[in-house]
Amino acid sequence: MSKFQIIIIGVLGAAGLVAVLMFMGVIPGFGKGGVGSGNEVKLTMWGPFSSEKVRAAISKINEENSGSFSITYSEKKPETYKNELLNAMASGNPPDIWFLSQDMVLEYKDKVQIIPFESFPERNFRDIFVDSSNLFINRKENGIIALPYIIDPIVLYWNRDLFSSAGIARPPQYWNEFLSSVIALTKFDGANNIIQSGASFGEFDNVKNAKDILSMMILQTGSLLVEPETLNVVWEEKGNAAISPVENAVMFYNDFSNPKKTSYSWNRALKNSNDMFVAGSLAMYFGYASELSSIKEKNPHLNFDVGLVPQIKDGKIKATFGRIYALAVSKTSHNQQAAFSAMTKLIDKSLNKGFSESLFLAPGRRDALTEGSPDPVLSVFYKAGIMARSWLEPNPQKVSDIFEIMIESTATGKMRMSDAVRDATRALEQILK
Repeated sequence: MSKFQIIIIGVLGAAGLVAVLMFMGVIPGFGKGGVGSGNEVKLTMWGPFSSEKVRAAISKINEENSGSFSITYSEKKPETYKNELLNAMASGNPPDIWFLSQDMVLEYKDKVQIIPFESFPERNFRDIFVDSSNLFINRKENGIIALPYIIDPIVLYWNRDLFSSAGIARPPQYWNEFLSSVIALTKFDGANNIIQSGASFGEFDNVKNAKDILSMMILQTGSLLVEPETLNVVWEEKGNAAISPVENAVMFYNDFSNPKKTSYSWNRALKNSNDMFVAGSLAMYFGYASELSSIKEKNPHLNFDVGLVPQIKDGKIKATFGRIYALAVSKTSHNQQAAFSAMTKLIDKSLNKGFSESLFLAPGRRDALTEGSPDPVLSVFYKAGIMARSWLEPNPQKVSDIFEIMIESTATGKMRMSDAVRDATRALEQILK
């Protein structure tokens, strides 16, 4: 017998698949304070999202379940979120429910209460949530680590004024169009200094999201970086191609910082890519959907729009990179039964969609994404959410350091491509162990 049992009931109606998760039985050791005891259980919930933005969604679920449980949400700074979680767990006072992103899975999977497949079948999980959510499946333990909830995809921010001035009507759909647009949109002064850039590729330190942009380019080939079950690094596998996906991505990326190439549009002397875009000196910026509000706040007069990232022409798949945030229950929570009960309410389609839209991001459910959004910007985020892919990073900062060395050593000619990729592969393998 498992500590809890979750039954999933799929109802196929006109609106599509509706999943309702209901709990039956009692988790040993709950006693007073458990659901059904007659006492309202006070639950804590942590996440890196604005408490002001999610207040309405939390209030709604609390009102609908008054007498059973109530959730108190605590907003945590993204830069300190992980440390606060570790400290809370070490002290024996963890949040009952918390947001777990895909780049936290390997480090935190032993700190969550696994949902067994016998209670929530893998088939149902795959039917309800988007493909990128499969990173939360743990076959070694025959269960699910967390329930996907929010998707924050990388999209293409583009400056309408710069495009119009260059006589370009729309943002590029494919990488070959992207290359042509970059050449047309980049401007130099008399000393050959870049005064306007088409795109911020080729460097690492001053390119925000460089690690994830490179990951995106590799994933678009249909290749994985790391096999999720074995944790083997597979980005060097060529298949029928002349060079590996990682080599192809690095070569294309580096060309934009090479003064000898026609695509030259970026160098390390320029400001951070986000600042350049906000200032109106960068035509195309690859950023997360969650960056939209900060861009608007920094420059309310910037005439820009959002679109999907370029794809490989005639490619087998369309993809972008995305952060996936899932709901997890702490293994040491004193209120697991109530926490899982609350979580099943939260993943209801209407609540999931309402919660995600309060953050102006994409929901994790297929049926919610399929409905789309009438908002012209949010509709792009929804499409990008469906396309979003990711991988199990063992440690985001260490991975970023590995990528930076690989990019800079090849761009400067310090290392041959094959040697740089080999070293990066070994470094990834080491931290995965």
